[in-house]
Amino acid sequence: MTDRPSRFEHTQREVNPPMSSSSKALTGLAVAGGVGVGAAGIGVGTILTALVRSALTAAPPVDDGPDHLLDRPRATPERIAVRAADGNPINVLAYGPADGDLIVAAHGWTCNTRHWWAQINDFADTCRVVVYDQRGHGETPLGKTKLSTDLLGSDLQSVLQAVVPPDRRAIIAGHSMGGMSVLAWAANHPSSVDRFARGVVLTSTAAVEIMQNLAVIPEGLPRFTRPLEYAVGRMIATTPLPLPHTTVSPKMAQYIALNTQARPAHVEFCDRMISECPAVARARWGAAMLDLDVWQGVLNLTVPTAVVVGTDDRLTPRKHSDAIAATLEEAGHLHEYLVLPHTGHMSNIEEHDAYNRPLTEMLEKTTHRAHI
Repeated sequence: MTDRPSRFEHTQREVNPPMSSSSKALTGLAVAGGVGVGAAGIGVGTILTALVRSALTAAPPVDDGPDHLLDRPRATPERIAVRAADGNPINVLAYGPADGDLIVAAHGWTCNTRHWWAQINDFADTCRVVVYDQRGHGETPLGKTKLSTDLLGSDLQSVLQAVVPPDRRAIIAGHSMGGMSVLAWAANHPSSVDRFARGVVLTSTAAVEIMQNLAVIPEGLPRFTRPLEYAVGRMIATTPLPLPHTTVSPKMAQYIALNTQARPAHVEFCDRMISECPAVARARWGAAMLDLDVWQGVLNLTVPTAVVVGTDDRLTPRKHSDAIAATLEEAGHLHEYLVLPHTGHMSNIEEHDAYNRPLTEMLEKTTHRAHI
C-alpha cells in the first residue's frame, strides 16, 4: 500500500441499554458544546451516559503496588533553551550522558515530559534521552500561532536542530499526538528525515481520520445514536472544560486511555498527568486534530521505523497502526510491528518493559546510522 488509505470502515452498534444519570462532567460537556434539545439531545445524552456507566462500573484491577520505573528520574535533567520557528519557547529536558546514544521523544495530547519517565529511568544511565513539552502542555506556553499538525512538525524540527549534534542522529519516538508530530515533521521536512533520524518509533498514533475512528463510545447503543457519535467525540475533544483529578477521574482515565486491567499505579500516574493539562490547550489541540492528515509523513519515513500499538487502544485503534505498518513494510522501512495484548492507549507506560525492548533492539541494530 503506497497511497493514502481510504476512509476506515466504521464499527456498527446494536442493542439499546437503559439510560442513567451518572455523568455530571460529561453532561457539562454537552451543555458547553451547545447541544440542542429533542432527538439530538437525547441521543447525545444516551451516548454520554453509556460512556460514563461503562467507565464507572468496570471491575477495578488488582492493586499490585507502585511501579518504581515511574518514579521521578534520579538524575537532574539539563534544561536546553529552544525556541520554535515563531519564537515560542519550548521546554526541553535532557537526561543522561551528553555522548550517549541519543533518543528524542515527543509526548501525546494532554500529557507532558513525565510521560516518558519509564523510558528515561530505563535508558538514561547510558543514553542521552531528550524530552520536551508540546505547546500548552507542561512548561511550554501555548503561544499565539494557530495550532495545527504542521506546527507540531515545525516544533519538533526546532527541537531536533537544537539537540542533535551535527555529526549524529537520534532515535525519534512519538506517542499519540507525538507520533503525529513525527509524521508531520517527516511530511514537511523530508530532507531532515535522514539527517536527524537514526530510527523512528511510532507509538499508539494515527496518520488520518482520528476523530472518525475513535473507539471510546460503548457498543450496543441504539441505532439513532450512530450519526451523533462523531459529534460527541468532537465535542469531548474540543470543549475547554476542566478535568480535575478526583476520586472518579481515574476510572474515566482508565476507560478512555488505558486498559481495563491496567495497574492502579499506571492509572493514577496517567490521570494526574492528564488533569494537569490546561483545558484551553486540550480543547485547541483537539480541534487542531479534527482533520488530521499526515499520511505523507508515513511515505517520507525512509529510515528504520518501529510501530507499537495496544490491542485495546480506544483513542487510536489498531487499524491506524495496521495501515501505517503495512505501508512501511511494503516500502522496506518497517523495523518491527509490536502489537501489545490487553494494552490501552498509554502503551509505553502500561507495558513499558515490552515497549523498551524494541527501543533497545533499534539502538543495537542501527549503530551504523548513529553518526553521519
